[in-house]
Amino acid sequence: MEEENGILNNNEDKTTELQNKISELEKQLSESESKLKEIYERYLRSEADFQNLKKRTEKEKDDTRKYALQEVIMGILNVLDHIERGIKVYKESEKETLSKEEVLKGIELIYKDLKDVLGAHGLCEIECLGKEFDPYYHEALATICSEETEHNKVVEEFQKGYILNDRVIRPSRVKVTKNE
Repeated sequence: MEEENGILNNNEDKTTELQNKISELEKQLSESESKLKEIYERYLRSEADFQNLKKRTEKEKDDTRKYALQEVIMGILNVLDHIERGIKVYKESEKETLSKEEVLKGIELIYKDLKDVLGAHGLCEIECLGKEFDPYYHEALATICSEETEHNKVVEEFQKGYILNDRVIRPSRVKVTKNE
């Protein structure tokens, strides 16, 4: 009987031990589930934050695209105002009293204003006359044989070329010398 009591006590001890182990594992599982839930909620918040950032960035890019030229346009509007005033003055004046020089001076002032506006935003002319031909900056429309001028030099400009913030947006169209 003692032997049976010993086996029973041993079984009870093992049962208690197993129940304690089960309780401990259930507690660990509960903690793990809680941590997993917390991590999943953080993930969802991060995903929502990322989507919001993505939408905000897209909106900012769209706004930048839409309004990037606003400053340039404002400057050009001033030039447009000058042109309108010039037209009004010309129409209201007696054309016989306006000299060619006065009209030309007005046009030159407007031209200078427009160049200043565009220059303030990074546009500059490509200097080419007398320079060596460079296909990156120049487009040769004609060549001329000349013993008087160095080979491969630009001698005439048909159309001005322009650089916008270190990028050629239109090469100069030129005539180039070649020696035979």
